[in-house]
Parts: sequence; structure tokens; C-alpha cells
Amino acid sequence: MPQTRETTSPPEDGGSPPTPARTRNPERTRARILAAALRDFSARGINGARVDAIAHRAGTNKRMLYYYFGSKDGLFRAVLRHRLTERTPTAAARDRTGAGRIANLQDRMADSRDYVRLLMWEALERSDRAAIENEDLRRQVFDEWAAEIEAAQRAGTIPSDLDARQLVLSELALAIFPFAFPQLTRLVTDRSPAHPDFQAERRTFLERLGAHLTRSGE
Repeated sequence: MPQTRETTSPPEDGGSPPTPARTRNPERTRARILAAALRDFSARGINGARVDAIAHRAGTNKRMLYYYFGSKDGLFRAVLRHRLTERTPTAAARDRTGAGRIANLQDRMADSRDYVRLLMWEALERSDRAAIENEDLRRQVFDEWAAEIEAAQRAGTIPSDLDARQLVLSELALAIFPFAFPQLTRLVTDRSPAHPDFQAERRTFLERLGAHLTRSGE
């Protein structure tokens, strides 16, 4: 069945956002735009991404993109909200205290390199003192993670002399660093972080490290 073509009515004053004249599925259009924008923003950041390229990839036009998101910055914020909160490798319902936790986190990061790149672009293009997208919700994820570490410390399965929040930050760094800095990873290990051999070797190391940390609290 052929898709209905999207059209827009011209702005009355020449500067207002376009009004959709006929759209069969606006949510599907928004989802296509977000998916296309995720690819461009994760590869190029907000300054390097081009609105016309995103619209073309999404199968729509720039006017529809501006209608749904207001501006390129508004689209970037929407991508951050969607990707960094709804499908994050650090989301709840994960093993955060077992011996394999760091290795498993690395596996999720390996499958979510767009997430890592967005974090990097967010750091580069948003002040570290400015509010970030969905800050309260994202902070809650890490608060819950630290609380689980503290509970494991009270149970004696993770060393109690380690600050829980510093441990969360350190485990994040261990899992993210190779994919955030592939050039340093290659210099140190002579392998790309995308190479299956590197990921297998790294997983073995992180499994052993996690086991040492866990055993030392017993």
C-alpha cells in the first residue's frame, strides 16, 4: 500500500513554523527524524550535523523537522532525551553488584557506541555547569546504582572501604573509555576496541577485576 506523501501549508507570515496539511502518522514521522538525527549527531555533533541531510535520511523535509522540533538545537535535545534516558546501557534491572558486572557493562557499551558518542558530544557542546537533558531522571539512575553498591557493602560482598559513588564512576570509566578513546586504546593494546579479540580480552580482564573486587569483600 503506497505511503501518503506529507505536505505542509505555507507559513502565513513567512517566518512561522509550517502547519501539516496532511500527515497519516505524525508519531512515525517523529520517530524517523529522531532515528536519522541520532546517526548524524552521534557522528558529527550538533555543529557538524546538517538539517537537510537528517531530513533526507528520514524521508521528509526540513519544514517538517522544524515543525516537530523547532530548531536543530531542539532536535539535538530531543535525541539526547530519547537516547540517553530510554535505552541507556546504565538503565535499571541490571546486575550492578555481581562479579561480572563490569564486563557485562562493557558488552552493553560495545553495543551502544552511539550512546557513548552522544555522551561525548554532550560534554563538548554543553557546559559542564549547565543543566543537561532529563538531569533529574538520569541522576536518579546513578543514585539507585550507588544505593545498590552500598547495600552490597553492608552485606559484605563489595569492599566497604571504597566510596560507592566513586566506584560507580570508576566502573563507568572502565567500560566506556576504550570506545570513547579508540586511539588511546590502540596505542596501549595495539588493537581497535571494535575488534572481537580486544573485546574478548577486555571482558576476561574485567571479569577477573570484578571477581577480585567482589571476593575482597567476603
